[in-house]
Amino acid sequence: MAEEQSGSAETILNDPDHGHISIHPLCVNIMDTPEFQRLRFIKQLGPVYFVYPGAAQNIFEHSLGVCHLAGRLVKTLQNNQPELEITDADVLCLEIAGLCHDLGHGPFSHLFQYSFLPKMWPDLKWTHEENSVKMFDYLITKNNLIKYFEEYHISERDREFIREIIARPDVASMKSTRPEKYPNERKMFLYKIVSNKRNGIDVDKWDYLHGIV
Repeated sequence: MAEEQSGSAETILNDPDHGHISIHPLCVNIMDTPEFQRLRFIKQLGPVYFVYPGAAQNIFEHSLGVCHLAGRLVKTLQNNQPELEITDADVLCLEIAGLCHDLGHGPFSHLFQYSFLPKMWPDLKWTHEENSVKMFDYLITKNNLIKYFEEYHISERDREFIREIIARPDVASMKSTRPEKYPNERKMFLYKIVSNKRNGIDVDKWDYLHGIV
């Protein structure tokens, strides 16, 4: 399916929460991998589903929703505030980051990270964000996706930008440690769209709340 999608128009999906949404061909290439498809079987609310059958949203659906909302928000800013100089590559990077931000979740989602792992390995320092970055790199290599990233002009520097968004960086510290990334401070806000450490208002939370209401 990835071969058929390459170079094609965006794919339209009927999302259970957001209705008809458009997915970029590169995002479809990522979705078609076994590493991403496994997210269909991980519940966003963990074992809550066993008590409340309506709490059935899985990480796969949630990831599509965050991808959609990230793209929608940044495209709105791009169209309404051209002085921000948001590029099409910026938009696609945000969509990919939204799509892949939860790739590293284990069984039963947050329960695995905050309850199971600490009991089994108390000294283990593990986060699903760090694991998501590793899974992102792994699925690109394992499924030979680099050619699709190059086709849509997403460079290694862009991929590093995606990794940083997924890892939920401290934006304030990045201004001094990574000035070459976005020398224009007005673009540092792009790091806060998928996951906002400052106040928690981000598209990840918007989709999460939309999915459980």
